[in-house]
Amino acid sequence: MVSVIDDRREVVVVFDGSFDGFLCVVYAYYYNKIIPLVIQSEDQVQLTLDSEIYEVVTDVSQAARVLKGLKNKISEDAAFRVYYAFLSGAENKYMPIFNYILRGFKVGHMIDSHLKEDCVRTVHDLARRVGGEAHLLNGFCRFAEADNGVYYCVITPQNDVLALVAEHFTQRFMNQAWVIHDKSRNQAAIYDGKSFVIAEVPKNATVNYVEDEKETQELWRAFFKALAIEARKNPRLQRQMVPLYFRKNMTEFQQLL
Repeated sequence: MVSVIDDRREVVVVFDGSFDGFLCVVYAYYYNKIIPLVIQSEDQVQLTLDSEIYEVVTDVSQAARVLKGLKNKISEDAAFRVYYAFLSGAENKYMPIFNYILRGFKVGHMIDSHLKEDCVRTVHDLARRVGGEAHLLNGFCRFAEADNGVYYCVITPQNDVLALVAEHFTQRFMNQAWVIHDKSRNQAAIYDGKSFVIAEVPKNATVNYVEDEKETQELWRAFFKALAIEARKNPRLQRQMVPLYFRKNMTEFQQLL
């Protein structure tokens, strides 16, 4: 059964899961007369018997128009907030972001003061969490030298922050080839000293390290231990500053390779 409201069709929207694809969902709302009942990415589709499935085809020109509208009709900050919220690993994130955008197109830059609205609070919270995790990873990434001279780092973030973290390290290690491997999503940012690309990585991918890497890591752990002051140990504060799920990828909390 298909409902019609003011000549618009209520549908279950499916898109490819990309940010451009999501912006095309917004485009389809305005130009293809649809009202999303649910927005799902291709890898999370749950079929319903009584609703029409509407598949959105990603078009970068349409996405660019929507992004330009976000920046011009709402604000640059709102555009960044939408992008960061989209990177969240939270379930059911798409509808709040979609509603935030629609509301923003109506009220303009004042949208971010409408904190009584659920979609605004949700987008703010998701964006804050994503930005916070990316910021922490900028300091918690630990690189080890592979036998091909490339520096390799593993992360397992809760949110899809790989591109944000990679952007940071293009400035920090701009002349050094490196790979940041997001094992949570089987993706890696690969930097050749000039620019980085994000590519899919096999789940069983392995890395061979240079011979003296174990010694280097042991020296770092010894240094870390030497800095600790027994009388000032505060495990609770340490967990707040360095969340437990980060530690399995940090040299100072690991066993030898």
